[in-house]
Amino acid sequence: MVTAIVAILIFALLVIVHEFGHFIVAKWSGMYVDEFSVGFGPKVVGKKWGETNYNLRAIPLGGYVRIIGDDVAEEERAGIEVPELPEERKYHNIPIWKRFIFIAAGSFMNFVTAIVIFAGMFMVLGLAVPVENPDTTISAVVEGGPAEQAGVAPGDKIIEVNGVQVVTWNDLTEQITAVKQGEKVNLVILTPEGEEKALPEITPDYDEEAGRMLLGIYSSGVERQEVGILQSIQLGAMNTWDMTVAMGDVLKQLFTGKIDISDEEEGLTGPIGIVKIIDESTKAGWVYVCNLTALLSINLAIMNILPIPSLDGSKLLFLLIEAVRGGKRVDPAKENMVHFIGYMLLMLLVIYITYQDILRFFV
Repeated sequence: MVTAIVAILIFALLVIVHEFGHFIVAKWSGMYVDEFSVGFGPKVVGKKWGETNYNLRAIPLGGYVRIIGDDVAEEERAGIEVPELPEERKYHNIPIWKRFIFIAAGSFMNFVTAIVIFAGMFMVLGLAVPVENPDTTISAVVEGGPAEQAGVAPGDKIIEVNGVQVVTWNDLTEQITAVKQGEKVNLVILTPEGEEKALPEITPDYDEEAGRMLLGIYSSGVERQEVGILQSIQLGAMNTWDMTVAMGDVLKQLFTGKIDISDEEEGLTGPIGIVKIIDESTKAGWVYVCNLTALLSINLAIMNILPIPSLDGSKLLFLLIEAVRGGKRVDPAKENMVHFIGYMLLMLLVIYITYQDILRFFV
């Protein structure tokens, strides 16, 4: 139940900010915005303010901003009452550069959302700065390893090994490395609550490759440094850029066939897979949920900006063609046919990816 709520909230947030980008530019440029909807399908609740209908619809997997004059054929099919408008307010009489900004604004807002989320995380968590020789506080334990079996948990601090005080991670490493294979160690730990605990007779694992004994513990090797608002925004923007470049590289490999579309690690993931990832992030904590939301926002921005028929990138391409032709628009019927075919192919891809998700997670 919690996962479903978190998933709906994440999808709703990403859709709202994306469509708000289109909406605010449409209002600024003088377009007639007939409807701003979150979701598809039957209307659940709605309210008209001014000339715009604001609706919440039943299927929370998308949304749209309807501009009068953008698709006359669709307006006629939907039985929309088109008001009498001055010529300069009709969509195709709006300057091309304003329409270009209108189409691109959705993806832009998703990038901004990622920057804001990352910046907020930096403000709350601070900046991780490497420490040359950190103390003996444990950041993570190996599942099923000697330390976890003995009751050691992330956040604990080892203060003694076999009666010898350890202060730095190097001290701890030296004491564990000195243990011979098969020998046991006695630890004293300090919990985050300040309680000292004795953990006797722990048998470390011998790592043949490293040639030494291991407890199965990790040090973060970093300390948290507070950062201000401006630096947080800068770091958020840098993080967003790095993630964008990384996702772009994965898409390039998908299109060139270097990565299979159904690859479990790097292939495409459908709605079921995304919900599964959200479930794992929810269990891991709010930091993981925020990080995932930012990544999904970047993903949505990139996918929408690609020149795939029916998506924003394709509409931008048609606007560029219109500009090159000196303002002469591509035949609306042909453009709509391209978008329709692209939409159907996109739905087939979603069905295929969803099928792969079902095989991956439930079979």
